[in-house]
Amino acid sequence: MTQCIVVADDLTGSCDTGHEFATRGYDTRVVLSPQTDTTPQGDVAVYNTESRYAPPAVAADRVRSVLETADPAVVFKKVDSTLRGNVRREVDAATQAVDPDLVVVAPAFPANGRLTACGYHLVDGQLVTESPPGADEERPPTHDSLPECFASSDYPVERIGVGTVARGVTAVRDAFESLCAADGPVIVTCDAVTDSHLATVAAAAHERSARCLYVGSGGLARHVTVPGTPAGAELDVDESRTVVGVSGSVAPETLEQLGAVSEALRQHLDLKEAVTDPSTAGAALAARGSAVVENHGGVLLHSADARSDVDRAMAAGERADVDGPTVRRRVTDALATGAAEVVREDRPSNLFLTGGATARAVLDRLDATALRMAGEAVAPGIPLSTVDGGVADGVAAVTKAGGFGDDQAIIKSLARLGLPDER
Repeated sequence: MTQCIVVADDLTGSCDTGHEFATRGYDTRVVLSPQTDTTPQGDVAVYNTESRYAPPAVAADRVRSVLETADPAVVFKKVDSTLRGNVRREVDAATQAVDPDLVVVAPAFPANGRLTACGYHLVDGQLVTESPPGADEERPPTHDSLPECFASSDYPVERIGVGTVARGVTAVRDAFESLCAADGPVIVTCDAVTDSHLATVAAAAHERSARCLYVGSGGLARHVTVPGTPAGAELDVDESRTVVGVSGSVAPETLEQLGAVSEALRQHLDLKEAVTDPSTAGAALAARGSAVVENHGGVLLHSADARSDVDRAMAAGERADVDGPTVRRRVTDALATGAAEVVREDRPSNLFLTGGATARAVLDRLDATALRMAGEAVAPGIPLSTVDGGVADGVAAVTKAGGFGDDQAIIKSLARLGLPDER
């Protein structure tokens, strides 16, 4: 029986959060779309609403649709650790559906440089709006202050500072009790600059034994208690398979990681053709990618290896009278089409996927329905899983958010799947 439901706004976030439950032995499934399968599976069911860049009202409806008929022991609303997307609207929707007395908001993920101090959210030491995610072209973070991010909420908003959190579980639990004295749900944002701070916040919420909605990223998920005995999670990677890597992210971290991979393994999507004719561009990418797989046992397909590629794609869109969102969608479609054709050939390949929209597009074209988390990670926030359903059923997959990992993250991910770098 499913004891915990997680609702996340993109696929890579679904996976890195699900991993934090799987690593403790919980059978954790990431359902690629609630429309594909609304029946919970395993100890923990993670639903990807693909709502980070959806219109706010649509995003809220998708969250409510997952939670309004569910009644698990634990509900976790995953939000982006850099506060991109429809954060406030989705949390309000989850609160309305769950009707808790306490909403604990702690999006910090210290292992990946995301901290909250004095109410302000930081990414690698920068205020979140001044960090690279602050330049997100579709749905950037709106505030550096976490309480201000929720100021327009339908519910009262309070804050617990790092001084209280540092005093331990009892101090935080008592603070929760005093803030929840009023009728109805209260949103409480929590400072956290270390992993132990997140452990304290989660333990304090659990000790209250009252209905709580947890809101955070993989950092908080690591410490949320799920009742029952874990059913177990394990995965043996078949390294005799070929490997197909796909990168659709333009995050600075991913671009640096791509540069560390041997050029012999990389194939760049023709962006100009992708903007005007995604199917043809995808087919051409597949042909080149298949040749690399035949010669080297794997390939890394990517839409960009420099920020200037974004400018080139947008310029091609302007010449073709295609707007920005359509350009991005066509590039993703072409990349996913090419990747799926390579993966389908002969024996399905193990998969490395970075960028949430790209990962979802590739898995959709392979008719996958879910990912079962292995409880193992290549690095913090870069988990291993198995594909459920479709032509790639049973293959191993590594998923990575664009902004996660050091400069060797992609090399390490490909190697874990069976493709060592050739440098």
